[in-house]
Amino acid sequence: MLLLLACPIIAVIAWMRRSYSVDVQLYDTYYILRIDLIAEFLITIILITSLLYWLTRNRTGFPQLTAAHVLATIGIALYITSTMGYPPNNAVDTWSTFSPQQYKEWEDMRVRFVGAVVTFGAFQLLLVVNLIVKWIKTA
Repeated sequence: MLLLLACPIIAVIAWMRRSYSVDVQLYDTYYILRIDLIAEFLITIILITSLLYWLTRNRTGFPQLTAAHVLATIGIALYITSTMGYPPNNAVDTWSTFSPQQYKEWEDMRVRFVGAVVTFGAFQLLLVVNLIVKWIKTA
């Protein structure tokens, strides 16, 4: 239930920051992702997770594992949608070079974003473990 309540909050934050974007560089490929599209992806994962918890609601598992997964999922999703991204650049000279400080800020933002996404994915493993525990405990 708590996961479902977080979805509108994440959607409102993403709507307010819909013009922001996140730059991600993976090896030799450079991606520019809008923050609202990232929020849609996070909300989809949260809705699928809620459905899985609802389908296994009659099975007993570890409530601590469920609480850790739910709180971490909501916290990291809120962190990604509320603190990541750059405002739109309205300057005419968009091809100007970065100063060393601007490059460091961009690199720090990229590292924090990738770290948050990896942490979000790692906490989704708690869902898998929790579902396995629920199926084993009742068998």
